[in-house]
Amino acid sequence: MLLAPFTLAEDDPARSEKESALRALSEADLLTLYRQTRLLAAAATRAHDMPQLLPMVRGMKTIQRIAAERGLIIRREKRA
Repeated sequence: MLLAPFTLAEDDPARSEKESALRALSEADLLTLYRQTRLLAAAATRAHDMPQLLPMVRGMKTIQRIAAERGLIIRREKRA
């Protein structure tokens, strides 16, 4: 099971294994991982912690791409 935050380094040597693990997740687990990573990324943004934020952004984009392969579009939720 993948844990949040889901991160990818710029040239992550384990990228293919991580993507395979994402593909094995159910839609519900994939969405949960995305939402948890997004919450932690928002905290990193507020803290101006770019070294922590950038790998999470790569991770979220990867989750979105893999979700799109299934026909699932993940959009950013609007704040109230």
